[in-house]
Amino acid sequence: MSLPARFQWRGLVGGAALVLVAQWAGCSGSVPTHPGSGGKGGTTSGTAGNPGGGGTATGTGGGPVTGTGGGPVTGAGGSNSGSGGTSGGAGSGAGGTIIVRDGGGPDLAPPTGPGPGTLGGGPVTTSTTHLDIGVHDPSMIWDGSNYYLFATGGSLNMRVSADLMRWTSAGRVYPAIPSWATAIIGSGLTSLWAPDISYFNGLFHAYWAGSTFGSNTSVIGLATNVALDSTKPGFAWVDQGMVLQSKSGTDNFNAIDPNVAFDETGAPWLAYGSFWSGIKLQKLDPVTGKLSTQDPTQYSIASRNGGAIEAASIISHNGFFYLFVSFDLCCKGLNSTYRTMAGRATAITGPYADSTGKAMMASGGDQLIATQGRYIGPGGGTAWKDGDNYLYAYHYYDGMTANGASKLLIRPITFSADNWIVMGDPIFP
Repeated sequence: MSLPARFQWRGLVGGAALVLVAQWAGCSGSVPTHPGSGGKGGTTSGTAGNPGGGGTATGTGGGPVTGTGGGPVTGAGGSNSGSGGTSGGAGSGAGGTIIVRDGGGPDLAPPTGPGPGTLGGGPVTTSTTHLDIGVHDPSMIWDGSNYYLFATGGSLNMRVSADLMRWTSAGRVYPAIPSWATAIIGSGLTSLWAPDISYFNGLFHAYWAGSTFGSNTSVIGLATNVALDSTKPGFAWVDQGMVLQSKSGTDNFNAIDPNVAFDETGAPWLAYGSFWSGIKLQKLDPVTGKLSTQDPTQYSIASRNGGAIEAASIISHNGFFYLFVSFDLCCKGLNSTYRTMAGRATAITGPYADSTGKAMMASGGDQLIATQGRYIGPGGGTAWKDGDNYLYAYHYYDGMTANGASKLLIRPITFSADNWIVMGDPIFP
């Protein structure tokens, strides 16, 4: 899961050094894999509970730049250097030029009623500097002041950034994996997978999956909080327990890879699924965050007849809903074959089809991103609307590393004149 941002470097004084800490916080060694796909794992290094060590980046000065609705940006970037583990913050590459795409609107007060949260969007810029940001199955959100990154690993470690490029640890959702999840899955549950972060009904909702490799005995859980910034009044993660589960030998679906999407009325829905019978969608109760009792229908929205499909996320634009999924295999390092696919529908429940008219329930999908050069197996991401921008945050396996370490990329999403998805270049290479 289930990765899209608006970048603006704030307060970087020309010639000053900054620490680039943008890694997979809280994981050390291999992360357990998940059913069917070969795993939601990948490898990372660094001390558990903390970001990997970062390199330093030196800006080369520059005049202030002001984007619409945004604050000033100083410094034109520069080359990044420094050592780090696979989850360390080493950066390399030429330039580091920062281009303000959109300064972002003013921070909006979170609503208290049902429906999607209105938090505005954060700053998005681009850079020509390569960044090594270790991550797997990323999901992001702008809370009105900063971006927060959630990903597979441990008991849901969080990272925070003002600009999507420099990340620091922001703690974790749970002190340990919830005992109720371990009771269902067993002692093999050593890490939580593919979280999704969303905001509605005045609360941040972190959905996550628990499972073990090769099994569809799985659970999707939920934790909520009034804020993501631990210094804010009322900050406290509350475990809301299980949202749904699937059982081996009973269910022909797999309850992992959750993603929240909103229909045209603002009502929240939960997409999920991996292998087996494919991607499912169910309506949520906006007050509890659990499955709706008023509409308990489980909709099937994409399938490869038992083949490799997972990591669903849904966005809407101009009367269409767009379903992103990952085909083929993740978590095999340099041998990963993930690729990002998509289709669209006029209702959130489908039917979804690609631009040739092939149904996504019949293995259809337009290929958006596939292996190219060092960027192996791109997928496991989350498409999301960040203010006025649409973004896709995802991981790839780095062909320039010995073991194919998984790292973060973010691409802007735009739309053609006939309302099909057009993927932009990554905001950093």
